[in-house]
Amino acid sequence: MVQRVVIESGAGTRVGISASLPATYDVAGYDVSSLIFTPIGQVETPGSHGVTAAVTEFTPIDTGVVAKVKGSKNYGVLSLSMANLPSDPGQVLLKTASEALSNVHYSIELRYPDDEYHYFDVIVSKFEYVDGAANDVQKVNCDLAICRKPVIVPQV
Repeated sequence: MVQRVVIESGAGTRVGISASLPATYDVAGYDVSSLIFTPIGQVETPGSHGVTAAVTEFTPIDTGVVAKVKGSKNYGVLSLSMANLPSDPGQVLLKTASEALSNVHYSIELRYPDDEYHYFDVIVSKFEYVDGAANDVQKVNCDLAICRKPVIVPQV
């Protein structure tokens, strides 16, 4: 497993979406699956991802000292910001997914310039238009709620 040893910019990062799901939610499942990712065009930023644990507090009356217990994990939301391009197939799929009434999951792929991949199981929870001033680009913000631990495939 090779890990990044120098910093790099986000230029060249690609984001894709698939309506198909992997056979298993691990490196092997994404590696051998026949998922076809539709590129999402004009992405300005894919947002951030990671894990946040809930912290439950309890204060016993005898000490008055707050005890803290690590609880459930939340893998967050990828908040895509992109130029509004209604003809882009990836954006069309995102918009369609956002309107779905059911709890349909999608696969997301972040492909970094050094060939590291991050895979996500998501539901599309937001697709909103962002208008701006005269010199602003018309944009779309789209939230992808991450439903399970991301799968990270390091560069080879």
